[in-house]
Amino acid sequence: MPTARARLLPKALVLLGLAGAANGDDVVTLTPAARVQTEPVPAEGDAADDPAIWIHPDDPARSLVLGTDKKGGLHAYTLDGRTRQVVSVGCRPNNVDVLYGFPLAGRTVDLALASVGKGGDSSGVKAWTIDSADGALAEIGDGPTFRTFDGGDPYGICTYRSPRDGANYVFVTDRDGAVEQYKLAPSSGHSGPLEATRVRAFRVGSQAEGIVADRERARVYIAEEDVGIWEYGAEPTDGDGRRAVARVGEHGLTADVEGLALYRAPGGAGYILASSQGSSTVNVYERSGDHAYVATIDPTAGTTDDVAHTDGLDVVNERTSPHFPRGLLVLQDGENEGRQNFKLFAWDDVAGPRLIVDTTPSAR
Repeated sequence: MPTARARLLPKALVLLGLAGAANGDDVVTLTPAARVQTEPVPAEGDAADDPAIWIHPDDPARSLVLGTDKKGGLHAYTLDGRTRQVVSVGCRPNNVDVLYGFPLAGRTVDLALASVGKGGDSSGVKAWTIDSADGALAEIGDGPTFRTFDGGDPYGICTYRSPRDGANYVFVTDRDGAVEQYKLAPSSGHSGPLEATRVRAFRVGSQAEGIVADRERARVYIAEEDVGIWEYGAEPTDGDGRRAVARVGEHGLTADVEGLALYRAPGGAGYILASSQGSSTVNVYERSGDHAYVATIDPTAGTTDDVAHTDGLDVVNERTSPHFPRGLLVLQDGENEGRQNFKLFAWDDVAGPRLIVDTTPSAR
């Protein structure tokens, strides 16, 4: 199977601004090939959008890739790319994330949560339970589980568990740059199976979709599509103070800046991954410190076609199936041969000798 290799891009590309930094810094490119691709989503055109990886608690090979069809429903794929289940067809999910170990109706469950709908009563966040034995998804009630933006459409979504008190949260973004944070709790009996309370709202400026939280470091990262990536505190009392992680034009980061994902390693090590949609690449930054640029992932064709114009992505460091014994990266393919789908990469193929490969931290 092809492995990642590091190289410096030609100077001509740097001068064109297609893969070089505005300050002239070299761009290091890793060129892995996907080991697996999922079956395509049923809808034609721009339909597949965002993946999330669910790790099975007992048998990692039975883990799932959840993928949104924003013209249809939520898809669950096995790690060999087969469609295992499609749920809530017509809910039109845009982004999806996983929350492990949530107390619900007297038991502890894993949840999938997605931003759904296009206006009216269909808009909000929808939740599904994930069966710990077989990975089957079951929706929690009809329609959205809770509303956001006073009835407006959520766009991006991520989950967060506070390291301070164990409280569970959901962040949502919208197309106008607004962000809301909701605290999730078991229902008190009058509002459905779970309750969501808005605890914070702020603005990043302009359209924002990609968002990911670092639960160990209590930080949340938001991609402002035409501007770059921002870091905020993830606790509800953290306000709107922020700092820039990366800006469009630096190290080849090209609008739209779309999906964000976090590769976790011990001691705060690891990476922030950002989909640079305009260049069909993924930029990699240090998880901690000043978030220094590390490398650019530029997937190449192998047993599957190439990947282009990626929207969402997700990554885990853990061992899963024999195809992915040292971690897994999933990219949405926005320009597939046929209908859109998701491509699965072995993390060690991506990392090569340049990036950390550490399977010890658990997503749970």
